[in-house]
Amino acid sequence: MSHQPDASDALPPLVHARKATWFELFFDLVFVVAVAQLSGHYAHHFDAVGAAGSALLLMAMWWCWLGHTFHATRFDQQRADQRRLGLAQILAVCVIAYGVSDAFGERAAGFALGMAAFKALLVVAYLAERRWRGAQGLIRAYGGLYGLQALLWAVSAALPPMPRLALWGLALALDMASPWWVARYTAAVPPHPEHLPERFGLFTIILLGEGMASVVHALDHGPALHGTAVAAALLGAALAFLTWLGYFEVTRAHDERVVDGAAGGRQLRRWAYGHVPIYLGVFCLAAGTVALAGDAPWTPAQWLLFVSGVALIPLGLALLRRAR
Repeated sequence: MSHQPDASDALPPLVHARKATWFELFFDLVFVVAVAQLSGHYAHHFDAVGAAGSALLLMAMWWCWLGHTFHATRFDQQRADQRRLGLAQILAVCVIAYGVSDAFGERAAGFALGMAAFKALLVVAYLAERRWRGAQGLIRAYGGLYGLQALLWAVSAALPPMPRLALWGLALALDMASPWWVARYTAAVPPHPEHLPERFGLFTIILLGEGMASVVHALDHGPALHGTAVAAALLGAALAFLTWLGYFEVTRAHDERVVDGAAGGRQLRRWAYGHVPIYLGVFCLAAGTVALAGDAPWTPAQWLLFVSGVALIPLGLALLRRAR
């Protein structure tokens, strides 16, 4: 007989051999759109300023995805209330995707309000799990963090560009620091050892998918097919293939990860942060593939940006290998 959880349980029961649900795959699709929106903007602003802005926006969106994923890997039981919250989060990401294509311009308020709504919904999601006695500390830590971030994002929508950017940077800094903020609870309320690596692998696929979409966009970048577009497409495809092989076949970053005590928590954080350079590198590859297919020859600065961006991928793979 399967265990029926109730309010007296300390933590949700562990489901062995757990995989991503159909709802999570549906949830991921809206992030595909958001990533594509940002990649298209970056491809048309392929310079140092565009790279810095796109990196900030990509990391902010990824941490929304992470917020949902880390909640789901610990608490998701496919309850009706969880699904309703998930649908509301999808709508918030739609607003984010609308705003991210011009997040530093006329759509800044839309992007900020979408982020604020998503963070506020994460607060609601954690408060809905107060029944689990063993997770009270984690719930308070994440609830407080996401509540503060929701406030920062909401306030930023009404501010001029420079103060707005400062609040965005602060909100992202809180995201980046959050694994240490909740570190004391990681071993007691661990993420699922099979589900979490699979989810990270699926976000890697989202970005690699954008890389392959950029191959098509490169070929379709002008009124007629030309040699530069073909060369850009072949380069982008080859680098995307190598990244897939490095992540899934060589490093096997999606393999099971068991958190065993404080040392296991530290290894988990190293593994999670190892994805940052990979994601930034693949995103640079995707946008750069389209930009390279354009009619205007690249400047040395653009070549340096592309090469240094793509070089982040093997750096990230090396970090993941050390975190095994």
